[in-house]
Amino acid sequence: MTALLDSSSRSLVFAVFSVFVVICLMLCVITGADEDDRALVRSDSRRLRSWQQGIAMGGDTTTVATVTVLVGMVATTGFDGLGVMLGSLVGVLLFLVLVIEPLRAHASLTAPDLLDARGSGGSAVRVAWGVVTLMVCFPLLVVQLVVVGNVAAALLGQPGARTGCIVVIGCVMTALAVSGGIRGTGVVMITKSAIALPVLVVAAVLVLHRFGGDLGRLLDAASLGSGTGEAFLRPGGYTGDGWVGAVNRVGQIFGMTMATLAMPAVLMRAIATKSPRGARTVGRWMLGELVLLYGALAVVGVGAAALVGTVLREAGPSAQVFTPLLLGRALDDGGLLVAALACVLFLTALAAVVDVTLAAGITLGRDVLAATGGRPAGRLDGTASRWSAALTGLAAAAVAVVCADWNLVVVSTLWLALCGAALAPVLLYALYWPGFTARGALWCLWGATAVCVVALVVSPYASGTPTSIMPGHDFRLWDVTIPGVVTVPAGFLLGWLGSVTDRRRRPGGAGRPSGVTHARAVQR
Repeated sequence: MTALLDSSSRSLVFAVFSVFVVICLMLCVITGADEDDRALVRSDSRRLRSWQQGIAMGGDTTTVATVTVLVGMVATTGFDGLGVMLGSLVGVLLFLVLVIEPLRAHASLTAPDLLDARGSGGSAVRVAWGVVTLMVCFPLLVVQLVVVGNVAAALLGQPGARTGCIVVIGCVMTALAVSGGIRGTGVVMITKSAIALPVLVVAAVLVLHRFGGDLGRLLDAASLGSGTGEAFLRPGGYTGDGWVGAVNRVGQIFGMTMATLAMPAVLMRAIATKSPRGARTVGRWMLGELVLLYGALAVVGVGAAALVGTVLREAGPSAQVFTPLLLGRALDDGGLLVAALACVLFLTALAAVVDVTLAAGITLGRDVLAATGGRPAGRLDGTASRWSAALTGLAAAAVAVVCADWNLVVVSTLWLALCGAALAPVLLYALYWPGFTARGALWCLWGATAVCVVALVVSPYASGTPTSIMPGHDFRLWDVTIPGVVTVPAGFLLGWLGSVTDRRRRPGGAGRPSGVTHARAVQR
């Protein structure tokens, strides 16, 4: 993969990326939060407009893994890769219908405020939510840094420079998160979307133009190029056949849908929306951006199967992260499209990790350290949140260096499983079930986390296959690799059991009034 760019295109990519980083640093300093106030999370006088918030939230659901691994999945497995996109879009629709308006009405700074207001919160719940959120954010950060480090090293033509690329990019992203706050990082996210979306749409249009705008010809060429024939258009290419394949497919769509409901960075921005009308505007812009984006990614993935499917098969699974760049080289011999797509990968990684780092830092500083350090639960300390964001970003860069050769699908599956099985059920219960209690929240958060970890430990991801974390051992109990069909229902069941067996549960399931009082105190 060292010949993806010639020297002139390589210089163009890094020149554009460097200019973008400098501009983003300046914007974060100018528009970012004050040193020690609640503006780190939101500022009533300087928040983004609703349409800007919608674009930023759409960008939050798009990571560099979305643009690389997901496109690679579509190119090599066809139908199953498209199923992941479908699950994500369904999750966005449910988020807009079920979550965004009631969440912003009850939460003032972070999601645990909702639990306090609905009578199912408290310090223990706030800490549990914060810890699970960190367990979601940290693997996500590691995956982003490893992918962009690999791409950067390949573009440089120096595979040995991967470690340095991960460290440098991690430090840059951490600096942006610490200096920007939610408004500054929102500006970064909007700028990224304004560059990435047009480039991906142009790539999709070029793919369609190559096949005369005939989708039938494109799909036929993709089936042939993928080496799987008609199986390219049928389920099972990634999830497998038989009952295991069926469980994986249901878990894939179900898990992705639920995970999209509770992504920490998206929740952070949803809380910062201005009003119910503003929330609806945010939703329209977010959905429009994602429909256009996933449509472009689907065409790019199918086009990659048609044009560079043979190269991908010969290079093996590790080449999937380079799928957009390989397609760009096939479409444009001059290298300009490859350079543009490389910039998209860098900017997507930069923006996504900046927002996730900020969300993790705010959670650690406000929901974990404040509650465990003797301060009132939920109290915002801007300095603590900034230091927490810095620590999270730097730690993620260090772990990414160590885990750079791991199977990243395992890490991605972990954060998606936790998000869908632990955070999403608590969020939905708190919004729509008056009988939900703090005990139910704790059982769901800790219990679903344990179920997710155990499900992955006894799967082929941990042992028994050449791509496992421990290929020399075999302690598999099942062959399911996408456990959403088990973990998500387990999370809902644990939340229900914990609530109905709680002796402190009020008759009729009414929430505790003290939660509302606490939420209003936080807002003041």
